[in-house]
Amino acid sequence: MSQGCRGLGEHDFMSEKSEDRYPDVFELARVNGGGTAKSRREVAERLATLQHHSVVMGHDVTTNADFLLKLAVG
Repeated sequence: MSQGCRGLGEHDFMSEKSEDRYPDVFELARVNGGGTAKSRREVAERLATLQHHSVVMGHDVTTNADFLLKLAVG
């Protein structure tokens, strides 16, 4: 796990500026940033109230999946 915890920011929401980073499987790139700045702040604030963990994962998909399963199950 990484040191500390960070909140969500504008860079965590998809927009036309970042749509080439990910395949648009949910067709979200059509929406600039996923809504207004106010709605993105509200979503970030609500997500921040949920239990969360900061992690850094590597390229080993099996190890990552095992870790996430242990994390989810408790």
